[in-house]
Amino acid sequence: MKHKYYYFLFLAFIQIACSQRAVVRFTQKPSELTSSDVLTEIMLVNKSPRIVLRVPNTRKGVTNTQGTGNYQSGMINPVVVKQAGSGRSAAKVQYVESQYDETALYNAIEKQLFKEGFSVRDRGLFNEVLDNNQSIDYSKINALTNTDLILELVRLDNTVGYNTNVCYTVPDDQQRLINEYRSMGGASVEFKLVYVKTNEIVGSYKIHSTPCLDGCRGLYKKGGSRGIFVNVPWLKTGEKEELRRLNRKPYQELDQDDLESFIANATRQLVKTMR
Repeated sequence: MKHKYYYFLFLAFIQIACSQRAVVRFTQKPSELTSSDVLTEIMLVNKSPRIVLRVPNTRKGVTNTQGTGNYQSGMINPVVVKQAGSGRSAAKVQYVESQYDETALYNAIEKQLFKEGFSVRDRGLFNEVLDNNQSIDYSKINALTNTDLILELVRLDNTVGYNTNVCYTVPDDQQRLINEYRSMGGASVEFKLVYVKTNEIVGSYKIHSTPCLDGCRGLYKKGGSRGIFVNVPWLKTGEKEELRRLNRKPYQELDQDDLESFIANATRQLVKTMR
């Protein structure tokens, strides 16, 4: 058994020795930002409109640490929606509990709105008004909540796949064909903006986080018509940060800090479009 272990270890060493350092890169997916002329007029008249973040209700059994207001059961939180199946069955979804602090993500959006000069209303109180007036439309909510705009979080997808068939060797930056390399390190967030007074959608926004923009490091090995890229980052002497990153799953799902940073930047982008 020990001889077999050393044999496989030797093969692995030979494979690495015959490999070359390389990176894969993806191109930033453009944002989809649309604001209506009505919103332009609103923002010209009122530089600091009153806005509330409307977040989806969580499904029963999922813990949420939201401090203001309670969520109804039976609804779906977009952070926990995962695509399942292929072909015709691709429309089916599987629900799993989120590993993220959803409240912190919502707070990141509100903090950014506040930084951008908006008067941010308490979403817990807003939800309470809606829960007590379920048959009333948004146009009537204006008088009850003293709110101008509702920013609805439609969907947050934290595992968006990106794939490529090329990598670039280091340090010569030569393009090499490889078998398909796939990263699940992407993310996207969708919002819609509603003008409360008229119950009109005045903005629609989808923003993407693309992985490996600066290059995800690994090893390239020749083989047949196409080589192979393995995402095994190499360490440089004294790079503690690199060692820390190796303790996480490389180039897979974004961690909490990365996701909060992405959603704050996404909020900044949509505000820029609003104005």
